[in-house]
This record gives sequence, C-alpha cells and structure tokens, in this order.
Amino acid sequence: MNRLLVVDFETTGSHPRQGDSIIQIGAVAIDDGQVTDSLSTLVNPGQPIPPFITQLTGITDEMVADAPTLEEVFPRLLRLLDGRAFVAHNASFDLQFLQEALLSQGYYAFDGYVLDTVELSRLILPTQNSYRLGELASDLEIAHDHPHQADSDAMATAELFLHLMNILKSLPLVTIQRLQMLVSSFRSDIGSLLRFIEMEKLVSIPEMDAEPGKNDGEEMWDVYRQLALRKREEKLTASLKPQRRAETPMSPFSEMLEGIIGERGSLPVRVAGYQRREAQEAMMNAVFDAMQDGVHLLVEAGTGTGKSLGYLIPGIIWAKQNQQPLVVSTNTIQLQEQLFHKEILTLQQTLPFDFRASTLKGRGNYLCLRKFEQALEEPVEGSSQEMRMVKGQMLVWLTQTRTGDVEELSMPPAGQLFWQQVKSDTGSCLNRACPWFSRCYYFQAKERARDAEVLIVNHALLISDLQAESRILPPYEVAIIDEAHHLEDAATQHLGKQFTTTQLLFLFDRASVEPDGALTRYVAEWESWLGSPQSSLQEQLAALVPLSARMREKAQYWTQLLYAWASDRAEETTDAGRETVRYRAESFTGKHERIRKSTRKLIESMTAFAEGMEKLLEGVPVEEKPPFAVSSLRTDLSGLLGDWQKVVELLHFFLLEQDPQYVYWMEVESRTARKQVHLSAALLDVSESLAEPLFGQKRSLILTSATLTVKNSFSYVMNRFGLDKLPENRVRTLALPSPFAYDQQGLLLIPSDFPAPGKDSDQAYFEAVVQGCIDVVQATKGRTMILLTSHSMLRMVYQAMKERFAESGESYTLLGHGIDSNNRSKLVGLFQTIERSVLLGTSSFWEGVDIPGEALSSLVIVRLPFTPPNHPVYQGRADFLKAEGKNAFMSLALPQAVIMFKQGVGRLIRHQLDRGVVIVFDTRIVESRYGRSFLQSLPPYQVESGPWPELRERIEPFLGMTTLPDS
Repeated sequence: MNRLLVVDFETTGSHPRQGDSIIQIGAVAIDDGQVTDSLSTLVNPGQPIPPFITQLTGITDEMVADAPTLEEVFPRLLRLLDGRAFVAHNASFDLQFLQEALLSQGYYAFDGYVLDTVELSRLILPTQNSYRLGELASDLEIAHDHPHQADSDAMATAELFLHLMNILKSLPLVTIQRLQMLVSSFRSDIGSLLRFIEMEKLVSIPEMDAEPGKNDGEEMWDVYRQLALRKREEKLTASLKPQRRAETPMSPFSEMLEGIIGERGSLPVRVAGYQRREAQEAMMNAVFDAMQDGVHLLVEAGTGTGKSLGYLIPGIIWAKQNQQPLVVSTNTIQLQEQLFHKEILTLQQTLPFDFRASTLKGRGNYLCLRKFEQALEEPVEGSSQEMRMVKGQMLVWLTQTRTGDVEELSMPPAGQLFWQQVKSDTGSCLNRACPWFSRCYYFQAKERARDAEVLIVNHALLISDLQAESRILPPYEVAIIDEAHHLEDAATQHLGKQFTTTQLLFLFDRASVEPDGALTRYVAEWESWLGSPQSSLQEQLAALVPLSARMREKAQYWTQLLYAWASDRAEETTDAGRETVRYRAESFTGKHERIRKSTRKLIESMTAFAEGMEKLLEGVPVEEKPPFAVSSLRTDLSGLLGDWQKVVELLHFFLLEQDPQYVYWMEVESRTARKQVHLSAALLDVSESLAEPLFGQKRSLILTSATLTVKNSFSYVMNRFGLDKLPENRVRTLALPSPFAYDQQGLLLIPSDFPAPGKDSDQAYFEAVVQGCIDVVQATKGRTMILLTSHSMLRMVYQAMKERFAESGESYTLLGHGIDSNNRSKLVGLFQTIERSVLLGTSSFWEGVDIPGEALSSLVIVRLPFTPPNHPVYQGRADFLKAEGKNAFMSLALPQAVIMFKQGVGRLIRHQLDRGVVIVFDTRIVESRYGRSFLQSLPPYQVESGPWPELRERIEPFLGMTTLPDS
C-alpha cells in the first residue's frame, strides 16, 4: 500500500464491452506518500467521438487523429502499474476499461489492490455535501483546472487520495480497528488499506510510549468504551462564550445604540464596510420599544435594511437590561447556524458587554452514544454495504464533531433510516444511569441552552415547544421570529402528522426475531448473565416467530393495496419528485373497503406481536440488577414498544377514524422504483394553535421578514397567525423600505405576446419559454437564474436549452437543481465561479439565495408561483374557507403567491451597486384583474411591457450602462 497508481480514463461512453474506447489516459504514481511519476496522453480510439463526450471533455476527433493507439500507449501504463495498487475516483468505471483493454491485447487481468476514492471519501469525509471530484477538489482547495480531462482528473484524484491518507493516519487506533470490522464487503480494498495503517500504528506505539503525553488519542481523543470521541475543550464547548469583561452599569438604550452604530461606534470601527442605515435604526428603536412596552411587532424590512443586526442589537440589549433570555427563531437549521456563527460572533466582539449564546435543535437531531455503541455490536454479517458505510461514517464523524448534530452529516437514505435507530429520544433514555450521560450530546446542548442569554432555535423547535407545553426550551418571555412568513408552514408541518410505509418496515426490523435481531440478542444476553438457558424466555421468543411472519405478510399486502390506490390517482404537486393524492375516510368504500379491512388486520397483528414482546420483557427475573448490556437492550425494547403504540395510533388516525380538523393525503415516489407511500395530515387552521399559547402567553414577539405584506397590508399574515384575535393595542406593524434605488438599478420586463400558461397552450407556452430563456442568456452572457414552479418543468426547460445550445455550438454551463446536484449551496457556488453559467431552480431557490454583484444580472420568472390547485393542503384550506363564505383564491392562493413572488424578485438586487433585469414570462401579471397585486407589492422597478422581440433588446443596453442615470 506504499506504491499506488492513480488512474483516470476519458472514454467514448460507459460500456467497453459494447465497443466504447479510451480517448485519454491520465496516471499519477505515488510512492511512500510522494508523487514520483505521471503519464498523460490522448489516445486514438479508432472511432468517432460522440458530440456529448466532446462537450463534456473538450476532446475532439481532430485532437485524437494523430494520437497513439491504445496498443502503443499501454506498455508504458503497465510499467507504471506493475506492483502498484490501482486508485481511481469511481474505480469500477476505470477498472472495467482497464480489464477489457488488457484482455483484448492478450494480457492477464489486473489482480492487484483496487482503491476507490469515492468510497474512501464517503467513509472519511462524512460531512461532505458531495463526493463528485470537482466539488471535493473545490472544498479541499485541490487544484483542478480542467475537469473531465484525464490528466487533470488523475492529478486531482492523487491529491485527494493523499489528503484522505493523512486523515486516516491521524485517526485513533481504536477507530481504525472498528472500521476494519465494517468494510470487509466494500467494493474496493479499503480493508487492506486499514490493516496497513493499523500495523503502522501498532509498530509506532512503543516509540509513542517513550514520550509521556504523546499516546495515540491522548491529545485529541476521548477514548471510552472502545469508541473515540473528539475531546471537549470545556463544559460549554460549542456555545459562544466570550472572555469575561468587568460588568458596567447599563446605559439608556439611545445612548448605547449611539455608542454601537454612531460615527465612532464599535460597529463601524470593527466591522469593515458597515454603514449607518436609517431604516435599520428605525427597526432597532421599534424592536426595543415593543419589548419595553410588552407588545408584539411585525416588521417588513426590505432587502439591504440589515435585518439581522436590526433585531439582534435591541433584542440583546433589552434582554441584558432586564436579565431575561432572548430566543431567536429562524426558518431553517442552515440559517440558524449562519446567525450563530456570523452575526452573533460579530456582536460578541462589538457590544460593550458580555453575553452567552448557544443553539438548540430538536432532540432527534442529536446522536445517542449508547444506542450507537449498541448498534455497532450488531453482527456485521447480513447487513447491507450501505448500512456498514453509514456506521463507518459515523465512527469517523465522532472523532470530528463537537455537537453530535445530524445536520453535520451527509448520509444516504439508508443512513437516514439508521439515524432513527440511534438518535436521542425520551422514550429510551437512561438519563443519569447511562454510562454515556456525561458525554451525551443532547444533554450538553440543553445545558448550554439553560446557560445562554441568547438562544438560537428554528421554527420547528419553537412549534414543538408549544406542543410539549414549554418543556423543551428554557422559560422565555421575549422572542424574535425571523423569516416569519414561514411560521404558518412550520406550524402546519410540525402540528401535523406524518408516516411512511418504510417507517413501518423499519419498526419491524427493530423488533426482528432473526438470530441477530434485538429480541434474540436480548434473550441471549439474559442467558449469558444467568449462566443457563431460560426455557420460559425461549418459549416466549419462539411464540413471536410466527406472529412476526404473519404481521410482515399483512404489512406487505397492506402496502401493495395502498400504493396501487395512491399511484392510480396521484399527480405531481411537490418539488420532491413525489406525486400526491388527497383522500377522505369515504375514499375507501366499495371495492376499496379492503384497504380499511387490511389496516384493521394489520393493527390486530401488530397488537398481538406487541403483547408478546411485553410478556418477553416482563418474563425476566428482576431480583438483581442486570449488567449494562442487558439493561441497555431492555431500555431500547421498552422504547420500541412506545414507538410501536404510536405507529398503531397513527394507522388508526390515518385510515380508520379521521379528524375533521385535518386534511389528509398520500404521496408516492414518481421517479424511483421504490413502492413507498407517505401518509400526511395537516391542520386546516393553525392560527388557533399559535394565537393563545404563543402570542397570548408571551410578553413580546418580534416577527420579521422581507415579505410580510401584500399590497402594503399586513392583514394576510395577521389573519394566518391568529394575531387578529388579540386586542389591537397588543400588536404593532412597521414596513421599512429597502435603501436600494430600484428605479435606477432594476428593470422589470413583461412580454405581452407570450401564450398564457394553461392546459390549452402548454406546448406553445413551453416553446416560448425556452426561446425566451435562451434570448436572456445570450443577452447577458450567462449570469442568469431561472426560477420555475415545478421540477418537471425545470427538467424540460433544462433539457431543451441544453440541446439547442449544443446545436448552435454555444458554450454555456447549465446548472439544474436536482439534475447537476441536489445541494443548493453547491450549485450557487458553482454559478458564482463558472463564467457563462445559468442556474435553474424551483421553490428553494425563490428565497435564501444571495448572489450579489455581476454574477447574477438577470432573473427569469417562468410562472407566477401559485400553489398547485391540486395540492392537498391548499385544497383542504380552500374548502374550509369556502365553507366560511370566503373567496379561497383572493384570501389564500393570491397572498401566498404574492409573498413568494416578492421573495423571488428579491434574489436579484442584493447590493447598492447591483444592477439587473427581471423577466416575467407569465402574461397574467398584466392581463388578469389580480395581476396588479403582484406589481403593487414590489419595490419601484422600472416596468416595461410589450412584444418580446422589442423587450429583449432592452436587456443588454440596460446592463451595459457603466453609470447610473441622474435621479
């Protein structure tokens, strides 16, 4: 393992046995951790290179016309490969071409070690968002100037491999040994590599022992119960706890504010580029006054206001003056992290007093070390390679994480299921009786939250705390809800209920009666402790075997019925690639009554099995305290029984006795072969759930967003949040305009000659959209983001644009969400760095994307972002409103669409020097009666409407202006 050859082939296709050939070879030799030799050559494949390969690699037929043949090149490659391990990124691809070439030329097949840097990266870099070579190279700052060219790919892969080796060699011995138990079935020879590193470490231990304090793990690792954890620096690690300064009496707010943001204040002095803004200062005063007066405040703060500091500075000052904790809630965990690590850190360095800050997430976000230890004890044989990979990733992650927060991990679907087995939860927690208690990630997070003066949470946890009657968060009286336009959606999600057929099967797997299952291991542990077979336990276990088989049979039949019913009726309404269908109790009558019957039979079967499990747990002696292995398994099985009861209740709720306060629907996967069914239910009206426990009970809540008004009125969000049920003097509103000169910086173009989007003209509309997008991209030389309202439309537009650019020979890089990557941050990063690029996104790109400067110069909105009329939650709420005599379109669909439209348009002008063009390809915005609601809710852009051939000529001159016109 000290001698390796890193190889990359560019080829005419993916199937060497069907005639595809190598067109370029890149190879890099590594000896004892150093690059010692390399090979780079084009290869004449003896056949034309397909156009898409030329587009991908830049290699043309002309370039390989005079290149050597494979027969001429191979001897040198084989001399380099002799005695070396074969390394490649996605090694199975390159290896199949190597083996086919060897056999076709009369050589023996390669039988040496094979290492795959994709597999190795997944194992060793568990927090990485993507394992594509280009994105790995970018993140790890590895030079990779020519992606999809073999010489550049091979050198980047070699650098990646050396980086991975350095990490592996730095891991503690116990982690290396644990990993070896998991990788035996991996496609590449990672097990041999780990054995090589283990031997190196074992050989070096005597030398390390000679120097006190240098033992493996002593400096960085906390090795406990055969697991290595990253050492905690102190009890409050990962909360922002500044050096203590001498406390000074608090001045009045106006004086303190001047000392912070004034000409000689701490912010201008310490934060480069900080400018005092009138709107931000107005927000600061309004937030402080609302907290002081004990009222709620809604603030719409336009882009560029400096919203985060606008609420944090007054909020922290008020909390400090009144010795009360301040809770700040954001919409997503990503925003939570950004706020914590950026704005809070800045304020800790600039405010004239100390304050402690921390984050807290839902309990299920944290790893339970006891459960993970137990999962590692499960037999490796029989578990899937993907599950072994997940366990390996988490072993490595434990040496890196300080928080144990699942958000740090990048896991495959199998990992997300495994997480349900090892996450922290109340039902299976041993608390202080757990040997891992002092190291427990969740209790450490809770401790930090209790000590914090500023606690950053997310909307999901805020809502969960309401459900749990305030037992999750420390007591608080004031809170700031950022991105407040998402509060209703968060409440809908977290006050609703969800269940999947996959969860059911996973629950059954946790109660497996197989030889390596939890119940069998439980009995074995008891017998091992007591020193003799226990006939009563064996009888109870044996009685569960036929019950388990019948239960699984009924579950399979039930799943098939449910999937068949849902897939026959479902339509695409979500961005997740799922199709949905709303249902009611009466949906399952007549010939579909068998769904309800099979649900009852499944519940009966599950109940019988649960009773058998209870008997097994009760049938053990309790006179003596059992060892930890026994009590740990018993705790997990007791927790499993609790989960079992919840699932039975959910089956009843979803299919037998439905609650009229909820809307019900099913989702099925439309683009995979997995026959899963997702069942969901949402409250028709969440305002009651927010009005009293949240707004009625708290002293002061500040709700802020860039988009809270529709046609300059807060009435829509007031109604949806239940704020209109409070006395008028308990709620204030404030709308702050953006400081940007939109009338000079932005141009809004609306073609009047486009077909209207609708079923009668779908093809004509689609053709017009594709050509319109191409026109915009050509006018702006890329630098364009295209916002769409469905994944199916995105895929169609993406493919059509790609084909037309290929036909015309124009070179643009298209970046499609869900096509080139599922990671939004990665796509945005690529868009900002790749010239002549185009970014296509759906709902998650309409907000939270910040691309200042010339990288984004034009924004195309293909359709107005109305919720699909067949979306179950919209349908249910529309019916609810109609029953109250209200117009569902005007009071629900239109305001929702306007707010999202405002968010989308807000992606363009992000800085006072930005300049850009918004193009809306939906003529309803000028032709319909409701269209003015969209235009009246926007900042004062220059707006032009007319024939597209005329409008598109306005784009380039507008963007090409070097100075802004006089106001």
